[in-house]
Amino acid sequence: MPSCSCIKDRKARYAAKPAQIPFKLACPLTRGSHMTDCPGNKAIRFLNTARLAPPAVRRLVLVCMALILVGGPGAWGETRIPPDPRIARLNHAGFKTRGYCTGFATRDGQVVTAAHCLPKVRTDTVHILLGYETGRLEQHIRTPATSYRIMKGRDIAALCGFEGDPDGFRLTDAPPTPGTRVEVQGYGAPRAHALQKTACSVQSMSGETLMRLDCPLPPGTSGAPVTLTGSRDVIGIVSASSAAGSFAYRLSADKAAHLCK
Repeated sequence: MPSCSCIKDRKARYAAKPAQIPFKLACPLTRGSHMTDCPGNKAIRFLNTARLAPPAVRRLVLVCMALILVGGPGAWGETRIPPDPRIARLNHAGFKTRGYCTGFATRDGQVVTAAHCLPKVRTDTVHILLGYETGRLEQHIRTPATSYRIMKGRDIAALCGFEGDPDGFRLTDAPPTPGTRVEVQGYGAPRAHALQKTACSVQSMSGETLMRLDCPLPPGTSGAPVTLTGSRDVIGIVSASSAAGSFAYRLSADKAAHLCK
């Protein structure tokens, strides 16, 4: 049995070491709605009062803890809604690549999404999961990325040739004005397996092609339809997002028809 002096020495050495408690951060950055799921942040260690962290580190920890409290589901103002058979989660996976976005079916027979959602390897398969929610879906369409038509100068892609659907979304020709109330429905993180709706307003227009919304949107919402509140009239397709707001490209019925000729 060790002597009392040995036990005291061990206790003294243990007390001199800072308590190290692994704590996983959950502070995902918006980074644009097209971004794939954020990998988990690296673990940090809290120090006991014997060795306090520098003020800058303590401030960073407090900020991240605040984000943990508010950064869960609903942090972007979204509301979970039932799946829509005309809105799809788009998945793709290939060599060292994986991602997902949102898309939607129109009344004229196109499936529309953001062009940057397509995989860089154009032969990779895109999976269109219409009416998706947590493993259940209405329809599964598999197609190579080469099947999509990409609109020049706009972050828009369309899969053409489907039969028209009267329950699909309608592309409107009337340009929105600042202050117009709109809704965005998409599969954004962290609840990427359920459809969510976010209420927004049009903040400004850049010419006739690009609009700015006053709401930030979570990753995965790229390609989602921007509709007039309470309707299925589409005035834009989500392209990117930041903490200050989001951007969407305009797509009229005439432009979509010309793209699918």
